[in-house]
Amino acid sequence: MITKEQQARLFVFTVVGLGLLILFAALLIVPQLKARGVPFFINFKETSVNGLLVGAPVKFQGVELGKVRRIRVLPDDLSSIRVELEIEKSFPVRSDMTATMTYAGITGSKFIELSGGTNASPRLAPGGEIQPSRGLGEKAEDIVANIDTAVRRINNLLGDENQKRISLFLENTEKSAAVISGVLEAKRENLSNAITNIEKAALDFGAVTENLRRISGDLGGMTSKLNEGTGQVLDNFNKRFSDEELGKLLKNLQAFVESGAADMKKLEELLLAQQTDLRTTVESMSAAVDNLSKFSRALVEDPMLFLRSRKVKK
Repeated sequence: MITKEQQARLFVFTVVGLGLLILFAALLIVPQLKARGVPFFINFKETSVNGLLVGAPVKFQGVELGKVRRIRVLPDDLSSIRVELEIEKSFPVRSDMTATMTYAGITGSKFIELSGGTNASPRLAPGGEIQPSRGLGEKAEDIVANIDTAVRRINNLLGDENQKRISLFLENTEKSAAVISGVLEAKRENLSNAITNIEKAALDFGAVTENLRRISGDLGGMTSKLNEGTGQVLDNFNKRFSDEELGKLLKNLQAFVESGAADMKKLEELLLAQQTDLRTTVESMSAAVDNLSKFSRALVEDPMLFLRSRKVKK
């Protein structure tokens, strides 16, 4: 039989063991409970999440802030994959942040990278949606798809019909080049002569330009000398005559000009008067000539007219 003492020891051992077990469990569970972050989710539409596993890290600029807790397909929208996250409470998730699936290495595994966000933007409420952005993998897939499309278009371009057209175009180009080469060969001498003439004309033009430059220089020198000579003449004229003598000379010159103008006026009046007399004389002579002409015609017509007129007078 178990004595009371043994029962007491067993009871104490059981209580101590349970206490230690509870303490150990608390040490393991409480930190996990405290470590649980704020839930958020991402909807990746028409995007494969291959390589993204539950427990994959969530990072912001390389710093790990949480984990991927669940990945599931939405039954109401089969084109969307919902990825549920848990992010540390201390990290402020902003409404303008985006999430990208990024390759962790050459193994093909992926993690979630948060980017963007400004302090001025409001914080995203717990359980809110973080907008996805296209990652390097999706961009690489787009590039591959574009390359495939380009290859198909090139294959279509290089079909039999297009190859015939390209071949015909190259043949025509070769023929055109041969014709142009023949024309240039035939006109080579003319082109050479034309180039030679152009060079000669350029040399002649240069010589003419040089002569014009020299003439301009000579004209400039002559102008300078003329200015100097004019200045000297004016200086000599000022030295030769005083102001009073120069004034008398100008007055005499003005009087001479006025006298000459008066004489010219008198001569003009005399010529006008003679012209009038001359016109009167010419008119009288013209009338006399007319009368004499009439008398001559009358004598020619009737020679006896003169004799009869003399008898009548007697």
